[in-house]
Amino acid sequence: MRHPSLRPGQPRLLTGSAGLQRRVRWVHSSEVLEIASLLRGGELLLTGGSMLAGASAADLRRYVTELADRHVTAVAIETGPRLPAVPPALVGQADVLGFPVIQLRRQIPFVDVAEAINAELVNDSVSRLRHGGELAHELSAVLAGGGDVAALLDALVQRTGLPAALFDGAGELISEVRAAATPEEPASATPQHGVTTRITVRGAHAATLVFHPRADTDLDLLGIVSERAAEALGLALLRTHAPSTRDFAGSELARLAGRGARDRGRLTHLARIVGFAPEDPVVALSVTTATPGAGLPGFDGLLRQYGRVAMDTADTEGRVVLSLAGRRNAPARRYELVRALGEWARELDAVLVAVGPVVPGLAAVSTSMELAVASLRQRTAYGPGSVVDATTLVVETLLDAEDPLLGRARFVRGQLAMLLALRADEGELLMHTLETYLDSGCTKTRTAELLHLQRQSLYGRLERAFVLLGGDPTGTPRALALHLALRLRHSEQLREPPPGG
Repeated sequence: MRHPSLRPGQPRLLTGSAGLQRRVRWVHSSEVLEIASLLRGGELLLTGGSMLAGASAADLRRYVTELADRHVTAVAIETGPRLPAVPPALVGQADVLGFPVIQLRRQIPFVDVAEAINAELVNDSVSRLRHGGELAHELSAVLAGGGDVAALLDALVQRTGLPAALFDGAGELISEVRAAATPEEPASATPQHGVTTRITVRGAHAATLVFHPRADTDLDLLGIVSERAAEALGLALLRTHAPSTRDFAGSELARLAGRGARDRGRLTHLARIVGFAPEDPVVALSVTTATPGAGLPGFDGLLRQYGRVAMDTADTEGRVVLSLAGRRNAPARRYELVRALGEWARELDAVLVAVGPVVPGLAAVSTSMELAVASLRQRTAYGPGSVVDATTLVVETLLDAEDPLLGRARFVRGQLAMLLALRADEGELLMHTLETYLDSGCTKTRTAELLHLQRQSLYGRLERAFVLLGGDPTGTPRALALHLALRLRHSEQLREPPPGG
């Protein structure tokens, strides 16, 4: 707001003061009310406000809500003869969302503002890249001289002036170096805080690099430093902390998880190495970040509280297969995991995690992985971290597949996997009961009448079904997807083929 190109517009913040420290990735101008879907996040949006003048209160609230959901940094609205004041409905909704709205009280050429600020952003990026190149050369020299992880960390601390630490996949400290200027300030004892970067070796998660920035630290530059450091640290770890056969097997298992029955024999072999029981229920997760190599502090440790983990990571994405021992409580533990991940992700930036449905064994893992991956498409990872529960999605899942019939079958399997794994007559009895219950508007008295059951018998059936669904779906976002899946199942061949099929 203090930039020379914007200051002549006499900018005044109307709401969203907590967002004044948000990073501006780019400056863009638009007079389109539905602009949010065309943005990537991080923009300062400039608008003359002509389209806002004739918009309804509902449209104004939707406009600012969509910008906030897209993780746009702020909107600056020019007021004048066409729009004497920023509409109260827009300001009120922005205030609820904590979204910054800036009033420009004088007319200024938006093209000049965009050119001036975006040119500075580009120049800053070029300088950071040059710095990153120099650092990569320095770290290569350390490696060539036989330097280990500690030597590389020392070089990084000398370059950044920040304390740094390296943790293994289980969160145990490998090495730490304090900044010379602040020797009394130790690195964190856990990888839960700071700027983190995943270190991978041949696809396996080998370690997490953690920097502890100060208030004045250039986080964009630190991101480039971390990215350049990741490769060098990965090479150093090969000498002293190389991933085990089990780590590599877990990485390959997670990579193959979306390929269905084509690799079933290979999956079973890898499962034995990793320590999975192939017949135990599994859940697949898909992770994406807006920042290449961004760390996931505490992610491994959180997952291990719920079962055995197989993980494969790349620069901006990762895939996980989580094995849950015991079928009866597996769905409930999955929903506990979704809640725990939601709490964990809120502390991170630019991280999205999708959790697929629980399926009755490794042979069906492709259903869970495909739905997890599909639920992240068309979503941006820019902004605060969040978790997507694939079992609550309907339209996105059904429209994602190129083949509508295959997409429908995948959707139904994802919703009903644990029920379909039962003996045919038992599974059909519970699904018919559930369908009747949902058809009746979740009225148990009416359901009992339609099924000609005593109420206690109905309660017993519903309780057995709810256990396999991870809880009563009544009144939750899962109810719609479950109801639709129960309807669609009648036209689908849904049972998983036998292990040898």
